[in-house]
Amino acid sequence: MRARRFATVTSVGAVIAATALMLSGCFAGPGDAVDESAPAAQPQVEIAQGELTGVATAAGVEYLGIPFAKPPVGDLRWRAPEAPEPWAGVLDASKPGPDCAQTVNGDSDGSLSENCLYLDVYAPEGAEDEKLPVVVFLHGGGYTAGTPNIYDGRNFAATGESVTVIPAYRLGLFGFFATPATAAEGEYGAQGNWGMLDQQQALRWVQENIESFGGDPDNVTIVGESAGGGAVCFQLASPTAEGLFDKAVIQSMGCGPGAPAADTTEFTTQWGCAADDADCLRAVPTATIVGTPAGFGDVYPASGGPDQPVGPLEAAADGTLADVPIMMGVTRDEWLGFASAQYPLDPVEYEAGVTAQFGPLAPQVLELYPADAGEDPIFASGWLSGDSMFACPSVAGADTFADAGRSVYFYEFADETTPGWRSLGDPFPPSTIALGATHTTELQYLFNYAAAQRSLNEEQRALADQMVDLWLSFVQTGTPSVEGGPEWTTFAEGREVMELKTADAGGLEMVDTFETAHNCGFWNGLG
Repeated sequence: MRARRFATVTSVGAVIAATALMLSGCFAGPGDAVDESAPAAQPQVEIAQGELTGVATAAGVEYLGIPFAKPPVGDLRWRAPEAPEPWAGVLDASKPGPDCAQTVNGDSDGSLSENCLYLDVYAPEGAEDEKLPVVVFLHGGGYTAGTPNIYDGRNFAATGESVTVIPAYRLGLFGFFATPATAAEGEYGAQGNWGMLDQQQALRWVQENIESFGGDPDNVTIVGESAGGGAVCFQLASPTAEGLFDKAVIQSMGCGPGAPAADTTEFTTQWGCAADDADCLRAVPTATIVGTPAGFGDVYPASGGPDQPVGPLEAAADGTLADVPIMMGVTRDEWLGFASAQYPLDPVEYEAGVTAQFGPLAPQVLELYPADAGEDPIFASGWLSGDSMFACPSVAGADTFADAGRSVYFYEFADETTPGWRSLGDPFPPSTIALGATHTTELQYLFNYAAAQRSLNEEQRALADQMVDLWLSFVQTGTPSVEGGPEWTTFAEGREVMELKTADAGGLEMVDTFETAHNCGFWNGLG
């Protein structure tokens, strides 16, 4: 195991306090120049846009709130991102940028900022002359929520062997919106994948600037979880992302087929604008757009344009998928945290819901997921949804990518005692019910997810070290491995999966039972 200088779990309170201070204007925000005559006590680098000063920590150095594009406001709302302007003086990169515009949710206190295209860089101290592999982490949040400011790259920086970049990207109807007005303005307007184009602009920024922080622009890995994993799927299929990354990690998301852009007519009507009136649409107040309900059916990356002609599965089949190694996987109990919101769930209500959803297939589904499968029917509901929406689609994607000649390494995060996320409460009622390795729980082990309920215990910190080593070895070489652990073979070789567990639960283990445990023969056999 690699020696670490430092590893930490960012406190939720610290993140909330810092965000509140920033939004209230109590300290200078990103983009504010500092007095060049001040003592140079903080780390400082120069990039293409100018000089900036960051923060030294026990893990390394951090440069926060760096603009990687012009603010997408005014006439730049619903346009492809443009390269950032140079600045005068020395940029204060000691504080994070604002969250992108969104409602209050489990990951953000909410924001009305459209000027949000900033990124954070975490590097080992004194690495400026190195050429270290680069991790670019894309956060999740259903394409409607999330922020880079509740994650960090300190675990990776502490190894001394990589540089981590965590960018923001436009969300909700700011990030995914197409109308006749945008379609008439440019080549990307018919699909409106503004958030995905933001990510590509961040990757171009990495190509141009990461050497200043000790990173290697020729060894970049994109890592995404949940909607961030869906974003990685998009970038794998995007011709306009060609050459911007060299490896890909997809966490808790099954890559699906392409889909056309959503119909946004109802939104333009609500806002009192004609769908082809760009001036009217760009004059709609930010708060009005943030307050407009939009969910998964309205906000997603769309295919059919030059940035994604076809979806990732089609791209694998037609030979246009990025030719890079892929690591992918899920948590064991993906949907159980969400299902727990139904607690206590009446068995009759559960069975009626399954019957309404699956019709003639309901008896088979209920045989696989009976109401009494766990302490409460929320378990059956959670496992059913997790298997059908995450575990088995991920297996299908892994098969498709392997058939296209890509090296695919598959994992399952299986720490059943892992902390949940803060919006579940601690504990979620009743305290005797453990929700297992639900969605997002692996993020605390890798990127210090600040929305987790509590710190990791000693066994979990040891697992976190192993996971960082596995991800880092994949980033470095394209083949994940860890000292003292089992050999991680490609999924195509034996359909084996790396189970990520603490030592007291059996430790890291390659298993061939994943598909059976998640009923993937049934789900993927539905076609």
